[in-house]
Amino acid sequence: MHYKQLLILLFIGILSACSSVNDIPVSDKQQNQDIETRNKQVSALKSWTIAGKIAFINEQKRQSATLHWQKNAVENSESLNLSTLFGIQVLSLKKQHNNVTLEVDGQSYATQNLDELIYTLTGLNLPTRAMSYWLKGLAYLPSDKVVYHDKTQLPESLTSSYNNKVWQVKYSKYHHIEQFQLAKQLTITQGDLRIKIVIHSWKT
Repeated sequence: MHYKQLLILLFIGILSACSSVNDIPVSDKQQNQDIETRNKQVSALKSWTIAGKIAFINEQKRQSATLHWQKNAVENSESLNLSTLFGIQVLSLKKQHNNVTLEVDGQSYATQNLDELIYTLTGLNLPTRAMSYWLKGLAYLPSDKVVYHDKTQLPESLTSSYNNKVWQVKYSKYHHIEQFQLAKQLTITQGDLRIKIVIHSWKT
């Protein structure tokens, strides 16, 4: 893969192998939490592990990868491993406090600002910081707009102007992951960029 393409895929991952014991589909026929209660509960979810697959799609091509993403709020750390569907590691990212190390093709790059590093190498403004909020159906910016399902009261879509670009997120396939209600499929669009994310497992 081209180096720039790998870094674009990095963003997709900075969104992901263990299955939760209580992983039950959410039905629109059952009684659900109100919006405020659900948002407060999910906001408190700061340590988690996700495993899944992603597809990066634009007018020219489609690329797929598997990912494993872990955040640990207690240690203020984060790790991401992105690999091809054949199990070949594409990149490895480690974050401790504000220090980020990215390894691609055996070369390491250190930065305190991942967004800036990606922009420098690819020319793209990508919502890396916002993704850990959007993943849970939460607004990152005060101006982010979330639309909720009439019956389940769960997020259906989110619109954001992160980095002065319009991003749209659509959510589907909600499951009960322990006490949390979380989406297992997301589609993110910005211009002709479309990112499809399928989360196989959450661990909290």
